[in-house]
Amino acid sequence: MTSPNALLLQRMNALKDAASVERLSAAQQEAMDQIRKHRDDDARFINLYGPEEAGKTFLCWALREAEDWEYHPQMPESADEPVVIYDHGEADRMATRNLRNHASINGLATIVYVTHRPAEEVFPRVELAPGEDHYQTVRANWEALGLSVEHAPTM
Repeated sequence: MTSPNALLLQRMNALKDAASVERLSAAQQEAMDQIRKHRDDDARFINLYGPEEAGKTFLCWALREAEDWEYHPQMPESADEPVVIYDHGEADRMATRNLRNHASINGLATIVYVTHRPAEEVFPRVELAPGEDHYQTVRANWEALGLSVEHAPTM
């Protein structure tokens, strides 16, 4: 019998491997477009935020594939690319100040900083606020990947 943690890891790996712009919901595509616009405007810090299970991490994986940006599930010690995505960040002032210091020390051009609520000091902000159509797209993606939709995120 496979453990619940092993099943979760299998789902996450299947989703990570399938992450692409084509699988994004309209809400995720809109957020991606806003992130790209801010990047084109030379924004150094972009805060992507939204509720748990809204698809922020999947969007980050798609950004990594589409833009060849470096993805980290948390703030790493160093980065090899000038544009990085830090997922699972904290929104408080101390965390965002540490982020700014980290960027300066490592010479990072742009950071997409992912949080559950708006970061207190990182601008501009991009909110991923999905509606029911987003979750329908997520369920369709899960089904297409052979994943059990009973575990798919819902509103």
